[in-house]
Amino acid sequence: MDPNALAAAQQPTGGLLEWITQYGNIVAFFAQLIYWLALVVLLAYAVVQYKRWVNYQLGTGRSGKLRTGATDAPATPAEKAISVEEFVE
Repeated sequence: MDPNALAAAQQPTGGLLEWITQYGNIVAFFAQLIYWLALVVLLAYAVVQYKRWVNYQLGTGRSGKLRTGATDAPATPAEKAISVEEFVE
């Protein structure tokens, strides 16, 4: 059997498959560019959100001013008066 005839029979004959064969590498190149740029943008967004959360937890910066401080302080003065020695043998 002639190898050229076999290769000619396997060539795409038109439509979408031929377009993908012809331009697939270009589409893949731009798809990778878009992927890596989106990854960088999402990573930057995650860093900003994490920084806001840390500032909120530490009470610093603009996000830290949102803390009211009510959860940090003991609810009653009696909680301050409890000594550790009474629970330790």
